[in-house]
Amino acid sequence: MTKELSKRQRKFLCCIAAGKNISEAAAVCGIANENAFEEGAKILSHPKARRYLSEVTAAFSGDCVEKGLERLIGGSANDAVLFAKSCGEELTEADVRKLDLYNVSEMKFGKGVCEIKFADRIKAIEKLNEIRTGRAADNAAQSFLDAISEAGEKGGDKTAAPTAEED
Repeated sequence: MTKELSKRQRKFLCCIAAGKNISEAAAVCGIANENAFEEGAKILSHPKARRYLSEVTAAFSGDCVEKGLERLIGGSANDAVLFAKSCGEELTEADVRKLDLYNVSEMKFGKGVCEIKFADRIKAIEKLNEIRTGRAADNAAQSFLDAISEAGEKGGDKTAAPTAEED
């Protein structure tokens, strides 16, 4: 039997659904910044997290979904590059909390190398267009979740041109 989500985990997921990034959501939940990504990843990988996130996101209005997609689309990579360049060592905790890493889907550090994966902006643009033109699925929140899920599965922002969908 799968363990239920704790109050803290549910709060974290609500923050994510409201458009906060992992470090912002972690700060709201009292998770230390140095553990934010690790703890956030654990919560997001919980077997019941996706369902809960879907339910919570469905409760938010379409405006919230649009704002989240707009933030993914227009987000800057500058802060992620600054963080990667410093390897997290030259920045204070206060400096790190000020960074906007919303559009970062994954960061890995290894022997002198930092790999950063960003959300798929093209997919986010497509979903936002669907919502705004009325072609979105009945549940706009599910479209938002699908865009995030697909971005993670594809490994982030791609430079290849998107394929055209057949009508």
